[in-house]
Amino acid sequence: MAIVCPSCNTPAVPGAIFCDNCGFDLRNVSQGAAPAPAPAAYTPQPAASVTCPACGQPNASDALFCENCGSRLGAPAAPAPPAFTPPPAQQAYPPPPPAASPVPPQPPAYAPPPQPVPVPPPAAGYGQTAVMGRLMVQGSNASLPIPPGLAVVQIGREDPVSNIFPDINLDPHGGQEAGVGRRHCRLVLQNGQLLVEDLSSVNGTFLNRQRLSPGQPALLNNGDELRLGRLVLVYYSI
Repeated sequence: MAIVCPSCNTPAVPGAIFCDNCGFDLRNVSQGAAPAPAPAAYTPQPAASVTCPACGQPNASDALFCENCGSRLGAPAAPAPPAFTPPPAQQAYPPPPPAASPVPPQPPAYAPPPQPVPVPPPAAGYGQTAVMGRLMVQGSNASLPIPPGLAVVQIGREDPVSNIFPDINLDPHGGQEAGVGRRHCRLVLQNGQLLVEDLSSVNGTFLNRQRLSPGQPALLNNGDELRLGRLVLVYYSI
């Protein structure tokens, strides 16, 4: 049986859910309900020509609401929301380096003061015109100064009979017992150097325990040891 919309008294086709005229929900309206007084003459609805944009149900061309879902017909469809576009990924930057701790100023490295370069003493006799210094007798520590002003100093033992008088006489210091000759050796200042020369002595002249060849002068330095026979002397330039 036909259904009459209780809201607008418009007949609806059997099975309609919503009123084609006002969109009233007809699901709770019983069929065959008595029409309101003086119902309007039923006019057949033209063929459906409007499609519901919400559910796709075809409706009459003059329908204002969809008979299936009740959506308003003819209303512009709600614009589709714009497609979501994710924001561009931010470029990853390396974290800034940690701030360097301030380095306290360092005191200048300690530099020891320059040390004076030791200057070796000049060789015995350097810059001199005469032999200088002294001879120390080992054992007795007797000091025998070299006579001043001499460029050649004779060393030996006195012999008045032979008229031999050396510049340094070793007789008082055990020269005869030690085997020192009358003309045993001599000291010579030559070209600024002090030399010692054996005078062909019988028991020999030794410089720092090395026997000298007769007539072959050898360089004599401060602190050197001279041995005449068995008598040991040490030369000191001052």
